[in-house]
Amino acid sequence: MRGGQLRLTVALLAGTLGLAALGLVATHGEEPGFLLPIPVELAVGWSFVGAGLVGWARRPDNPTGLLMTLTGLVWFGRQLEWLDTPLASHLSHVSVNLFLALVAHQLVVFPNGAARTRVERMLVVATYAVALGGYALSKLFYDPTAEGCAGCPHNLLLLFPNSGLNAIANLVPSAVGIVLVVVILARLVRRWWTASPPARRVLAPVAWTGPASLVLVAVTIGLYAVGVSATLDRVLQWSTLVYTAIPLAFLAGLLRMRLHRGALGGLVVELSDAATATDVRGALARTLGDPSLEVAFWLPEREGYIDLEGHPFGLPSGGDRAVTVLGDGQQRLAALVYDRSLLDDSELVRAAGAAARMALENARLQAELRAQLEEVRASRARIVEAGDAERRRLERDLHDGAQQRLLGIRLALRLARGELEKGGRAVDELLTEAESELAQTLDELRALARGIHPAVLTEEGLGPAVETLARRASVPVQIDRLPVDRLPSAVEAAAYFVTAEALANVAKHARASGVRISMRHADGSLFIDISDDGIGGADSAGSGLIGLRDRVEALNGRLRVEGSPGRGTRLRAEIPCRTGPDARAVDGA
Repeated sequence: MRGGQLRLTVALLAGTLGLAALGLVATHGEEPGFLLPIPVELAVGWSFVGAGLVGWARRPDNPTGLLMTLTGLVWFGRQLEWLDTPLASHLSHVSVNLFLALVAHQLVVFPNGAARTRVERMLVVATYAVALGGYALSKLFYDPTAEGCAGCPHNLLLLFPNSGLNAIANLVPSAVGIVLVVVILARLVRRWWTASPPARRVLAPVAWTGPASLVLVAVTIGLYAVGVSATLDRVLQWSTLVYTAIPLAFLAGLLRMRLHRGALGGLVVELSDAATATDVRGALARTLGDPSLEVAFWLPEREGYIDLEGHPFGLPSGGDRAVTVLGDGQQRLAALVYDRSLLDDSELVRAAGAAARMALENARLQAELRAQLEEVRASRARIVEAGDAERRRLERDLHDGAQQRLLGIRLALRLARGELEKGGRAVDELLTEAESELAQTLDELRALARGIHPAVLTEEGLGPAVETLARRASVPVQIDRLPVDRLPSAVEAAAYFVTAEALANVAKHARASGVRISMRHADGSLFIDISDDGIGGADSAGSGLIGLRDRVEALNGRLRVEGSPGRGTRLRAEIPCRTGPDARAVDGA
């Protein structure tokens, strides 16, 4: 049976039960003492069923409507008392307890309709255990005849009659039930007190009706446990109308959400005047009623989100924040990050995002421009810092290496001159030592110069320079493809240092058994692909890789690092091969 047919069947069933109650009153003249006045019976039952059916139809994925509908149907189970049989009497009384448990259940899990936390699950289970288990316990020692109710139906659950135990069996479930009601009431108040503005708007249907209903439940349990007069009993019967406030408030909440969607027209007008991304965020926040709303824009080239100021933005996962990604199914545009309580009206969030699509497109371009400017500023700062660090390194290497050796050679030559003046025979040994020191100094200077800009790259090109790096690597390197023709010096330098840094990272961190390098010159660009079979998990935010990204992006290229733990790392770069005066090498580390 489809949802619409099932809801129609339930509606007909509820109407039939209400009409049956009217018929029984007309036939018997007055209701049994246990039952309520017929207006109260119909008002409570039909209000829950009606509101539940509306909520069920509007949000079939949310159990709240179904739970409310079930509450109304259970309420009509009280009418079984008219049959005046032992089984019907038990079922009628169980219906009352089950109705109260269902009311408490709804207040615990509203607005989700399902228990999501351990505390909620414990409260729901305890509610039904007290309602049903407490009823069974209260009947174990209850003999209607011995208690002065000769006309009452026989008690099917009677073990043996005992007035003392019967009094205890009635008081214990009542006391536990009152404590449970107080706990649920305290939790409801705490939820409201700590809720955000959007969450309070969602909780509004139970904010006042819930506490009133819970107080009535506690008072009813307590008074009936100790006994009430006929007058007070009648007052309590009519006060049961308080329960109807729950479904009526629920319907009011649904109406409010529907009217709230009418604000989308105002959103479109407001967005037409929005000049900045901040204006767009403000308009969406006001429409959704969530001052904490955040907007993040998707940048495909970065494969990540940025905020309104162009800074990187990480989407939250779980907690009290929810995310709705906006786009056309093929390309992401933006993401709305908002209070989790708005998930109960996710259609409004999606509709607001769709209405703001064009404004978000413009705002994304503004945020992307700010992100590029921020990246340029950061890149400049890194380049200056890298240049300073490189100068300090050169100064240190020259001071600790070549300078000390040259001073040693100078001293050796002075000693040789002294020996010549004396006519000594140690001149040959001193000159040999000086020659050896001079050779080592030359090697150190060549190595230092190779770190600045390798001679093989300048003289022979990118292919031989990469082959030299491969031969010196501490890990076996397989070269699949290298460009044959010379490329602009800036492109060759960038490709060389990308390869050098990648091989250095493999040696330091990857624990790989091999590396593969492929470079292809096609469609006016150089495509670089370097992969290893190591442990993976490379940090793309490392200082070395950031420097390489700066070098590549300075040539309008792109560099990406891919990899996951246990599956190796893959570095890919695309560098446009421009020619002309702008194609100069970018020197540095």
